[in-house]
Amino acid sequence: MNDRWWVAALTYPAPLYVGGAVLAHFGVSEGAFPLGFLLSVAFGSLTGFGVLRNPRVVWGGRLLLIVLMVMPIAANAWESGPVADLSAGALLGAPFLWIEYAWRDSETPGARVVALQAALFSGVLALASLGTVPSAGGLSVGGQFVDCLGRVLGAQDLGIASLLTSAAPNSLPLESTLDVVFVAFGGLALAAIVASWVVPRTALGEPLPWSWVGPRRPSRLPPSPADELPLRPGQREALASRTVPTPPERMAAAGFPSIVISALLVIGFVALAELAPTVALLVLVLGILGALGAVSAILHRRLVPLGHLGT
Repeated sequence: MNDRWWVAALTYPAPLYVGGAVLAHFGVSEGAFPLGFLLSVAFGSLTGFGVLRNPRVVWGGRLLLIVLMVMPIAANAWESGPVADLSAGALLGAPFLWIEYAWRDSETPGARVVALQAALFSGVLALASLGTVPSAGGLSVGGQFVDCLGRVLGAQDLGIASLLTSAAPNSLPLESTLDVVFVAFGGLALAAIVASWVVPRTALGEPLPWSWVGPRRPSRLPPSPADELPLRPGQREALASRTVPTPPERMAAAGFPSIVISALLVIGFVALAELAPTVALLVLVLGILGALGAVSAILHRRLVPLGHLGT
C-alpha cells in the first residue's frame, strides 16, 4: 500500500473527468458501456491501492481486460452488441490500469511521469472524439465511441503525414482539443507527483513526518550551560556570544510552496488563454520581459561588498 495516498487522490480527477464527459456525451442507454468503464476503474483501484496483491491475480485480470478491449475490434464486431459496448467502456477506463505507477514510491521518476502522461494522452484522445461525428448510423453507444476514436487517430495521422511532406493538413484533432477543466486536473496531478519527490525522507527512502504548520516555539529558553558549568571567564564570554538555538519555523518540504505556486500560475495562464487569448499573449510577453530583467538584476548584483572577498 502506498503511503502517499494524497498523490493518488490528486491523480484520479483527470481520468474520472474524461470518463464522465464521454459517458455524458454518448449516453448510457446501453448499460454495458458504463459497466465496462466501471469495471476498469474498479479493478485498477483495487490493484493500485493494494487490495489485490497476488501477482497472478493482478496480471491475469489485466490480461483479461486487454483481451476484452481488443477482441471486438479484432473480430470486426465493435459496431453493436453488449459485448462491444462492454469492450468500449473498458477501453475508456483503460488509464486506470496503469495510473497507479504514477504515484508508486518504488517506481523511478521517469516511469511515474510516463505513466501519468500516458493517462493524460488517453484522456486527450477521448476528449477529441467528442467533436467527431460517427461515420455510419445504427451504431450502439460503444460502437460510436470506438468509431469516433478511430476517426480521430486517422485524421491525426494524415495531418502529421501532411506536415512531414510540407503540405497543409486538413485537420489535427488533437491540436484543436482544449478542455480547461481537464488541463487543470492534469496540472494538479503533475504538481502532486513532483511535490511527492521533495517530501523529506531518509537516505533509505523512508518518509519523514512533516506538517503545514510549524512547531510552536517555547516561551522560555533553557538556562545557559555557562551558568552551571565551572568555566573560565573567556569560555563564558565565548558561549555568551554564540548563536541562540531556535527551532525550525516550519516542517513543510523544501520547495513545496514553489511547486504549488507554479502549478497555479500554469493553470491560470491556460484558463486565461482560453477566455482571452490576446490578454494572455500580452501577459506572456510582459512575464518573459520581467523574468529576464529579474535574472539580469540578480546576476549583476554583488554577493559581497567590493574589497571584502578575503574576510
